[in-house]
Amino acid sequence: MLCLACSAPGSPLCFACEQSLQRAPGRIVGTRDLRVGVSPVFVHREAAARLVHNLKYRRSIKAGELLAAHMADLVPLDADALVPIPRVLARRVSYGIDQTTVLARLISDLTGIPVRRLLRIGVWHRRSAGLDRQHRPVPVFEIRGPISRQPVLVDDVCTTGSTVVGAALALGFSRIQAVVASSATGIPGRQS
Repeated sequence: MLCLACSAPGSPLCFACEQSLQRAPGRIVGTRDLRVGVSPVFVHREAAARLVHNLKYRRSIKAGELLAAHMADLVPLDADALVPIPRVLARRVSYGIDQTTVLARLISDLTGIPVRRLLRIGVWHRRSAGLDRQHRPVPVFEIRGPISRQPVLVDDVCTTGSTVVGAALALGFSRIQAVVASSATGIPGRQS
């Protein structure tokens, strides 16, 4: 078998990729009136970044399964719904996958917590990857259906936190939890 991150011999990861994984610390993003507790699995670099990339751009469900297995351990015990933060329609069509919905479904399979696709976003918006906090817009989401009492947001990467904040705003929560595969906070040279 080949490594899910770099395709070298090794399963599910080769030794080098396994050794490069670094646990990411939890953090709080938002404002004084809106707090999102973000629980990331890994720091977004090396193998972790490649796993997310392989899921997001190469539709590697196996990479998603590995990430979801770690994410499931971070879901709060009182959660009653997993709410994926959707990708814009243009990117879902272009890449053939909505990676957060895949992650949420895989986590649901492991935890028994249902997936509720409560958020909707437009057809397209400017890519925000690589932008710093001052230049990264907060995306605007719409609600699809009734909101559960203890939802947990699911995302693939948290950089500045603007996406989870936009999702929390749409859901109308002043405090909410999010589980993410990786976090760009703490990466040398990265402003967040």
